[in-house]
Amino acid sequence: MLRVHAVVTGGTRMPDTTAGKSLRSARDMIEKALREMADKSVLPKPGAERGVVGKIALRHILKMIDVVIAALEAPPESDSIVVYGILAEECEPVLGLSAGDVFSALVEMCGEPHGSSIRPELPRAKQAVIDTLRREIVAVTVEYRARPGETGVRIIEMLYGADRQKVRRKRIKQEIDWGDIPEDVRARIIRDGDEGVTLSLPLGRV
Repeated sequence: MLRVHAVVTGGTRMPDTTAGKSLRSARDMIEKALREMADKSVLPKPGAERGVVGKIALRHILKMIDVVIAALEAPPESDSIVVYGILAEECEPVLGLSAGDVFSALVEMCGEPHGSSIRPELPRAKQAVIDTLRREIVAVTVEYRARPGETGVRIIEMLYGADRQKVRRKRIKQEIDWGDIPEDVRARIIRDGDEGVTLSLPLGRV
């Protein structure tokens, strides 16, 4: 699962339900404050200009809270499916394997749990394909570059070749919407200000 095997390290993420409820509560409080500030009877005339600045600041905070809530509530596995699909298509010509067989193998090798949105009705991975991928693929990384709420870039890099003396590199760079970036990556970008986060596929190696 992409979001779990991060090369970068950071603090432990709070459970989505707790964080989401806390943020929504904070958002409600800010909206209430804005409504009260809109009432001219609450603002003394000499300090009216400070009230305007305060309203602008609170509205900016509201927008940031909406970005965080969206990051916490969006489905976390959607981009994993895309990444596995891209890798499967890339492996077909260079390794001579069926893209469908590679996809099934990657899902199993990367430890996607049964019952997830990726696993239903997926054919059982062929052991021969798994063995080939483990033998041929040296490493796979996925880098996400983005700013909160903005369209970013996904860079998939695969190092492959049975002879480690002549490892070949395949690099796929694509635009990606903010909502499609894995949840843990979005949380890190928002929390720590990292505009580039790199994840590594485990491929079931020991």
